[in-house]
Amino acid sequence: MQTIKTITSKSLKILFLCALAAFAATAAFIYSFPTRYADCERHTKLLNGGVKTYDSKKFNVVLCGAGWDNNRMNDWVRLQIWSENGALLAQRSFRVDWDTNFPRELEYTKDHLTYFDASQDNDFEHTVSMPPTWWDWVRARLPLLN
Repeated sequence: MQTIKTITSKSLKILFLCALAAFAATAAFIYSFPTRYADCERHTKLLNGGVKTYDSKKFNVVLCGAGWDNNRMNDWVRLQIWSENGALLAQRSFRVDWDTNFPRELEYTKDHLTYFDASQDNDFEHTVSMPPTWWDWVRARLPLLN
């Protein structure tokens, strides 16, 4: 006769494996149909990206657009921070509203950069540590954490 502890342990294992499978399936789908970003020079210039120096190290902040959302209100933008050796250190995605006075340009302080997300389902103001942390590096490589 099985005890409640054994049944609960098996249920937790099954639940964990189902969650892991769902994560893997979603990640595979996202990698199979990636968002197409373009017009990087224009977005980088308009949103105050480019080469920035932190702790005497140079970082290239590159912004690219993917076009309007379904309501034709906001542009989907990808923010990437590259090391001077060309390694991707951080990546974020957010929306930019070009038609209003909503803040758009990146703002820089001595230890982070700030970007503003115009989407309805996120907080308004977000930051990325400069230089980016190891967690930023991990997030740049996992599509569901971005």
